[in-house]
Amino acid sequence: MPTTTYHTGVLERDDDGFMKKKKYGRCIGCCKCFGYSISLVVVVLAIIVGVAMASTEAIDTFDRFLDHVQGGQGYNAKNHYLLGNFAPVQDEVSGVQLEIVSGKIPDGMKGVFIRTGPNPIPEHGHTKRYHWFDGHGYWHTLRIDPKAQAATYNSGWIKTGRYLFERAVGRDFFNGIGELIGFTGLAKALLSMPRKPSAAGLDLLTVGQANTAVIMHAGHLYALHEASLPFEMRLSKDGVFQSIGHTDLGGQLNYPVSAHPKIDTRKGEMLFHGYKAGDPESSYKWGTLASNSTLLNYVPLQSKDGYPSISHDFAITETHAIILDTSARFSPEKLVEGRAFSMNKAYPCRFGLAPRGSNSAQDIQWFELDIPLTIMHTMNAWNVDEHRIILWAHGSEDFDIQDIEGKDSPFAPYEFAFDLATGSVAWTKITDKYKGTSFEFPQVHPDFIGRYAKYGFSGVSPRGDGRFTGIAKFSISEDGSGSGLDTVINFGEGVWCGEPVFIPDAKVHSTSKDAADAGWLLVMQFDEHSNSSYVSVYSARSMDKNPVVKFLAPRIPYGFHGYWVPEASLEAHLKYWETYDTIAAGSRTC
Repeated sequence: MPTTTYHTGVLERDDDGFMKKKKYGRCIGCCKCFGYSISLVVVVLAIIVGVAMASTEAIDTFDRFLDHVQGGQGYNAKNHYLLGNFAPVQDEVSGVQLEIVSGKIPDGMKGVFIRTGPNPIPEHGHTKRYHWFDGHGYWHTLRIDPKAQAATYNSGWIKTGRYLFERAVGRDFFNGIGELIGFTGLAKALLSMPRKPSAAGLDLLTVGQANTAVIMHAGHLYALHEASLPFEMRLSKDGVFQSIGHTDLGGQLNYPVSAHPKIDTRKGEMLFHGYKAGDPESSYKWGTLASNSTLLNYVPLQSKDGYPSISHDFAITETHAIILDTSARFSPEKLVEGRAFSMNKAYPCRFGLAPRGSNSAQDIQWFELDIPLTIMHTMNAWNVDEHRIILWAHGSEDFDIQDIEGKDSPFAPYEFAFDLATGSVAWTKITDKYKGTSFEFPQVHPDFIGRYAKYGFSGVSPRGDGRFTGIAKFSISEDGSGSGLDTVINFGEGVWCGEPVFIPDAKVHSTSKDAADAGWLLVMQFDEHSNSSYVSVYSARSMDKNPVVKFLAPRIPYGFHGYWVPEASLEAHLKYWETYDTIAAGSRTC
């Protein structure tokens, strides 16, 4: 097993919280400023050059001045993602027994549920212009025990180096997506963003919030963030969690790992990818970890224009990894406008199909659509036969990452059929008749990832802002014919939820195609009428509108992704850490 190095950024600081005796290099960046006043460009560049060699304290002072110019506090006072049930919670709790409001915890549903999301520190006052993606990672866990008919709730921040540093200085310090607006955003992107991590003993791979998703592999549990290395976490048997640190898996990783690796449960492998702006050698990188966390392959590849898209997710089949090169792209020109990633309708969405086990970008076969499209999440992909592969993914033809309330960029499920022999791709928009409705956060039974699943699920909403009014179930044809929306559970007026997460029934073996809906869909709901939070579990098979079991919970803000750790996986995780502790104790006594 590779030696693992963890990075938390907890290093010696001076009285202001900055690292002592750090040297800083010159800021490097370039842009093409078309259609802007030359004089304004000269003024901004003069400021950047004048401050570029200054101390971190001077850069921070300049950054705080730009916060004032951007009017962050005034903007945030009306920020959709800081109000209502999007608002962050202030406390961390453990060992709270949830009341069962109705129903009974079903047999076969023993384990730990984890929901992650952004949770900025409320007492810091939100001085920086905020985007939903910017908050510190925060977990809500449920230890579920059918025999005891009990659900124990725990919650708290992920103690990243970023979080610990901001707690230490007592204010918002690092930059986020919300600040990338206009020329002030350009100045932050070129000067402040690359330099501030060093003040906390961090770098660009360890400064992330670990706020987006969760995955377990080879006994290790990781919190994931788009632009960072994985952040290792540790669970207790009661679902209480501990932050360990960012890890490069013993020096094996040197590139961001995006939020949605895929586990091949048959082989025990984890396939992953990442993307990175400003790297002249690669826009993307994908790889495979064996069942013992050894790196099997690690392949850089370049996009057609040399820049990455928002490649938040990808997909696998039994034979291929599928890399997404979508139309929501990084653009130096748009960076001047404060829109680092924006929809480029002149760039058609592309898919790179890489043979699993390949070590060369030359092995990738690229497929290009005849439309621009942004894909944030894939549902599943599978081999139909030797030459045909089908992918289900949810896309938008008008995505805007700065659309604060998601009004104008609804997502819909698409089916893509790739012919490896001819190099052609055909696509179908599955829910074209449901205009104005957004379907997002798709998933299948985890044992069916990379192979055909008869059913898939997603959230459904009249909005595109990351919360849902119901759960959609899709019937999926293996050869791409006759697929469509099957059933929708609607919660009723004023009741919203986050991502519906599929929980497999541990009593049912997933060897049969009919097992694709053998399980439950867990959602964390908020009732706007009663201002109450609930955890509700629905039957994935019957899609009955009445939950199998429903718990009353403390307020749980809308967040990003959830993850189910079944009892067998929890036991493997506990065993790993038991062995780790034994070895560590032995080392201390030597």
